Formats: sequence, structure tokens, C-alpha cells
Amino acid sequence: MKHREIGLKNPKVFTVVFLSVALLSGCAGVQKVADKLDMKTGTYVAPEKMATFVKGKTRQADVISSIGYPPVRNEISGKEIWTYNYTLITAIPFVGDNKSESTVFEWNKSGVLLNAYKANGTAGGSANPLLNAAGM
Repeated sequence: MKHREIGLKNPKVFTVVFLSVALLSGCAGVQKVADKLDMKTGTYVAPEKMATFVKGKTRQADVISSIGYPPVRNEISGKEIWTYNYTLITAIPFVGDNKSESTVFEWNKSGVLLNAYKANGTAGGSANPLLNAAGM
């Protein structure tokens, strides 16, 4: 029984491996370029960053030094509410997800964190960032 040559000596295997590597590295390159072309507005607060804010311990100065001053501040029922909105519209359709979210911080009168959470979309807007960008 003859043994078939496997690996780089076999032209079919070499071609498949070469094309697979070329396609996969091409996808990574496209993603890097697309990331630079994405439309981003607002302040993105990563989940890892959110985990560092502790209810009852984190102070307003901690959040400001970590992510900056809040663009939206309100007072509701004796609580101060800070909102950081973020919108991402990907440059290439179907490569990544569009995102529209708000990161909300609720403070007591002493400036200590009562609650922190993420919400989809912005008040008075759609959860679809493309519709918001179009003014719909």
C-alpha cells in the first residue's frame, strides 16, 4: 500500500492551508481597518470598568477620575443621576454589532454611589443607533 504524502509536499493540502491562512489574516486586517472607520460618539464604559464601581463606597470623584465628567446630570427624587451615552455604528455592515447604550450612576446627597447600570439606547431615542443618526 502506498502512503500518500501529507503536508507541504502535497500541493492540494498546501493550497488549502495557504488559502485558509490568507483568508483568516485578511479578516483580521479588514477588522482593524473597519475599527478605525467606525462612527463612535460619547463615552464607552467597559464592563470591567463598571465592576470597579462599588455601591456604598465609590464616590463621585472616583468616577470622574476614571471616565471623566458626566455629559448629562439630573436630579430625580433627591438622587443625582449621571448619564454617559455611547453610540457605535460599524463601518462595514455585518462586521460587528451597532451599539447604543447609556451608563447611569445614581448618587446620594453625600456623593456616594447608590446604583450603577447600563441601559439600552438613550432617553427619547431608539435603541437602533442607525435610526438615531438619521434623526428618526
